[in-house]
Parts: sequence; C-alpha cells; structure tokens
Amino acid sequence: MKPTEQHIILPGNRKLGFAEYGNPAGFPILYCHGSQSSRLEMHYNLSFAKEKELRILTVDRPGHGISDFNPAGTILSFAQDLKVLTEKLELASYSVVGMSAGSPFALGFSYLFPEKIHKTGIISGFAPLTTESKKVLSKEVKTMLSLAKSMPFLLKILLKVQAKQLAKKPKKALKNFLQIMSEPDQVVLKNEKVMEVIESMFKEAFRNGSQGVAYEISTILVQKWGFELKEIKGRVQFWQGKEDNNVPYQWAELMTNECRHSELKLYEDEGHLIIFEHAAEIFDELKP
Repeated sequence: MKPTEQHIILPGNRKLGFAEYGNPAGFPILYCHGSQSSRLEMHYNLSFAKEKELRILTVDRPGHGISDFNPAGTILSFAQDLKVLTEKLELASYSVVGMSAGSPFALGFSYLFPEKIHKTGIISGFAPLTTESKKVLSKEVKTMLSLAKSMPFLLKILLKVQAKQLAKKPKKALKNFLQIMSEPDQVVLKNEKVMEVIESMFKEAFRNGSQGVAYEISTILVQKWGFELKEIKGRVQFWQGKEDNNVPYQWAELMTNECRHSELKLYEDEGHLIIFEHAAEIFDELKP
C-alpha cells in the first residue's frame, strides 16, 4: 500500500484515510488539514522531515478523500477517530498540529486526549466564531461563513459546482478560489510546486463528492466547538502571518490569550501560507 493511500476501519465500520510522510521511524506528528482539503496537504519538499526524524501523519476528516462521511460528526467525534488511529499504529507519544480550519480538530483532540501529546501546534488557525472574533474577519470570509450558517443548502449547491469545476478545470477553479488571498500569499502561489500540492489536495477532498466538505463548514466549524480553549491542559504553540486575509492575525492573539499554556509567533510580512516558508522551523518545534 502506498504511504499516501492508507486507511484503518473505525468502530461502526467507517473508513479513516491517512498518509505518511518523512521518516517511518521518526517522532509522530498528527496533522489536521485545512478546509476543502485532504491528507495530501503537505509540503512539496519533505527533506526537513527526514533530516529531523519526523513521521508526519496527515488524516482525511470524514467525507474528505478516503475517509467515509460521518452524518453525526463533530470536532470531538473526530478526536475519537484520531485516538483510534494512534492506538492502531501503537504510538506511545506524539504531537498534533492543525492548519487553518484544521485547528479546531487539533485543539479538540488536545482537549479530549492530552495524556500522550507532547505539544499542540496551530498554523494560521481558525478560531471559535464569537461576536468578538467576527469583527476582524474580511468581508469575503464573513459572507461565506454567514452563508454557511444561515443557508447551508446554498453552500451545498456552491460546493457541488466547485467540485465539478475542480474535476474538469482545476486551475481555473483554484484561481477563483485563491484570489482572495493576500499579496504575500500570491507570491507563494507563483511557485509551481506549491500549486501542484494545492491542486492535488483540493481535488482529493472532493474524491467522493462535496457532502463531507459542506457538512464540516456548515455544521461543525461555524457552530460551538463542544469545549472551551481554557480547558486545554497542554502546551499550544501558534504560528500566524500578520498579512493573512483568510484568517485574521487577531484570531491567533485571541486563542493564545484563551489557552492557558500557549505562545504565539507572529510573522509580520507574511500571509496564510506560512507553512510553505517555515515548515522546518514549525515541525522542529513539535519534537520533544
């Protein structure tokens, strides 16, 4: 079986897909991908993972990529899924990291199962939607999230269209999707290898349709998470670009203040895609 095409069977007979990158004998890091993405979300140059002896496990959330849809899915039910994966892989200790909309899932796992987690990392992280956090959203993102919450049926239609566009004309679909990103991100997106990763991870997200993506945005991300950030016991490290149009840097500040044992590294002149510029530094921080 290819390292990027693996899966386990969960209780209830659901399939959970995952990919492995780096050193199979290295320190495990569980990676929670962003919205409308998949287990194929990873840096195009993985030399840092081998050099630093890291075993990076990227996991498809329900309804994304290989993973079966869970009609009763929540942030904390995915934490249960991740826990089963760690047990089947017999992982004694590990870190967990969330990118963008993957951050609630990484934080939920840290909240529910802190015992074996060395550190939690949040990259360009999505925050709980509150009256305060909504104030700093860009107009485009605020409109999309309001639509997801108030008219989920319309979001489903839009995502079905997007899935078809990604299948037929992926570059055109991605151009429309990525145009709201900041100027620093547009520079990163000029790298063809970055675009290859983004195209493959987005197309894979819709491998079995748009149901899982639509459900996650409208029924999970914009609703209450099921836990409070102040209840997380372990260490949480935040990395955030100050010029991020997708996720405002104030969200990282809000979450850093809420988490009891946390630090924030702010990149002044960078955007949402800081992982492509700072992967070695970020993942090295997640090692013991």
